[in-house]
Amino acid sequence: MASPNGRTGTHDMPTRWTAATPLLIAVVLPVAVFYVLRSQGVSQWLALTLSGAVPAARMAVVAATRRRVDSFEAFMIGMLAVRVVTSLLTGSPRVILVKDAGLAAAAGLWMLGSLLAAKPFAFQAVQSWHRPTAARTREAAWGVSPALRRGLTRLTVLWGSAQLLDCGAGVLFALLLPVESVPALNRAKGLALVCAVALVTVSYSRRYGRRHALSLFGSPPLNPEKEG
Repeated sequence: MASPNGRTGTHDMPTRWTAATPLLIAVVLPVAVFYVLRSQGVSQWLALTLSGAVPAARMAVVAATRRRVDSFEAFMIGMLAVRVVTSLLTGSPRVILVKDAGLAAAAGLWMLGSLLAAKPFAFQAVQSWHRPTAARTREAAWGVSPALRRGLTRLTVLWGSAQLLDCGAGVLFALLLPVESVPALNRAKGLALVCAVALVTVSYSRRYGRRHALSLFGSPPLNPEKEG
């Protein structure tokens, strides 16, 4: 399918499977590890600690394979590493679950904090999906397109706020629900929230594209948009 700039998106954007793999590893694999370990008689604390190490290990392997890591990935690897280390210092499963929820808060605050930087998180994330040529085109378009800047800023606010909502719900789950049920419920809640945010993002980007003849995720044209 052709993008707004007349080129197909197959070379500029990742395949659906490539884009979905990190989500599956971050959401499905840790909870699977937790319940497999519990079925083998491993304690709640140790099962939570080991399952929480999965995303950190995955991000570290990806960074080592690429031989580079962006600032957000470095931040999250650091947060996950701190989570694993501090988990080893406490024997309370509920403390671990609260710390897991805190990772969402950290991510949300990072995203919202990027609004104070030269470019917000949504722009940085999309840049990481593109090949160098498309990334350079977007970099140039950012400087001349108020509509592009406005659209990606709004998406950054949406994504960051969703992470803070995820954190609040996760803390309530960790404090009020049986420990054994929290990992699965947290993943179900996280997936539901991701799906809701994805639907809003797709709807917003389509409406924005029709209004401004501009793709928020493809390679935009280099001419400034007419404001209407």
